[in-house]
Formats: sequence, structure tokens, C-alpha cells
Amino acid sequence: MSTAIDKQQIYQALENLPPESLAQVARCVERLQAKQPRKAEPQPVAGLEGLWEGVQFTEEDIAQARREMWGHFVRLNNISY
Repeated sequence: MSTAIDKQQIYQALENLPPESLAQVARCVERLQAKQPRKAEPQPVAGLEGLWEGVQFTEEDIAQARREMWGHFVRLNNISY
């Protein structure tokens, strides 16, 4: 067999094998799969629906958060507003 073989050629070759040979093919495929690095299973993404349910922010809360975040930035650059 050449190294440039596609799945269709393998399927056709399997069609011509006797049933007892298919068990050997299956074992060979299992060994090849075991040698392959395992792909990380994608983790389910948690839904964010309702994350902030029942939480109330006032304009003053937002203004305070902005002062806390940007206040340090302003001091680092010696800029006063």
C-alpha cells in the first residue's frame, strides 16, 4: 500500500476482507487510536442568564466604581481632571 491513501480506498479494502480479518483490523485501529494524543474535551459553557438577577446598581454605585478604577490610572500618569 502507498502512504497516499484515502478513506474511500480503506472502505473498499474492508469490503473485500473476510469477517475474521475484520477483528484484526479493529485491533489495529484501536492501537493506532491509543497512540494519538487525546484531544481535550470541550467544556460546556455555563450560561450567564440570571447572573445579575436581583442585583440593583444605582448611578452612584457606577460613579464610585469609575472613580476607583480610573482614579489610580490618573495618578499614575500625573494627570488631574
